[in-house]
Amino acid sequence: MHDIEEYDDEINFLDYIKVLRKHYRLIFIIVTVSVLATGIISFRSPEIYQATAAIIPASQMKEQTSMSRLAMKFGISTTPAANVSEIVRLLKSNILMERVIKRYNLLPVFFKKDALQKMPEKSRIWNGIRYLKNIFTVKHNQREGIIELSAEFTDPKTAADIINYMLTELTDYMSGEARRVAETNRKYLESLINKNTDPLISQKIYSLIAKQIEMSMMAEVKDNFAFKILDPPKAPDRKIRPKIKKDILLSFVVSLFAAVFLAFFIEYIGNLKQRESPEKSRE
Repeated sequence: MHDIEEYDDEINFLDYIKVLRKHYRLIFIIVTVSVLATGIISFRSPEIYQATAAIIPASQMKEQTSMSRLAMKFGISTTPAANVSEIVRLLKSNILMERVIKRYNLLPVFFKKDALQKMPEKSRIWNGIRYLKNIFTVKHNQREGIIELSAEFTDPKTAADIINYMLTELTDYMSGEARRVAETNRKYLESLINKNTDPLISQKIYSLIAKQIEMSMMAEVKDNFAFKILDPPKAPDRKIRPKIKKDILLSFVVSLFAAVFLAFFIEYIGNLKQRESPEKSRE
């Protein structure tokens, strides 16, 4: 019985070899065309470089002081918002990307002159925002509590510059908002002084006004105000795409499996038709 099973296995194996020999031209053509096409596409594809950076939000007060509790009673905040979710949302926001595109004149960098001239005036900024979203990525590493940034471009220096532009604009935007909020709070607190007759409360209000002035001065400095750069962007020296050897090897393996599968499928269809033809002739 064991010898019979081995004999059947040999027959099956020989049948497989016969199928491959019968359709070797088809397999060869499919693999060759696929590998050549992949090679041509890879060689003609532009080289893409990726710059990366890592930032961490500025540490916030974990405990409420008596000053912050008093400020909450007056309906104001004594600490600027610089949490992870806010920074991530801002980095992905249309408003920040639009400011970057306009400030650094990135439309001619993203698009060729002819393509830019053909664009309607109203859609140029939107096309720039869509382009920037495709090449700029923001990820939040929750375990380490850091924000990872990356930018891909055909020029390595431009890839690093894009991250620098986004971080610079983020700093300016958040510090500007902090100064605006501090100024609004200061004016509100100053209006309470004339309405208050209690000297103790007036003294605390003056302390809060001093705190708002301090916050405004801190925002003016900007450095490490909302976040700290752990790993600054640097122009990469190696491309990330296309990986020609890897692409060709992958194309070879996938096309080979596909060609072999197609050969056996064709053989199966042929055998099925041969079985059906005698039955029809008998009928």
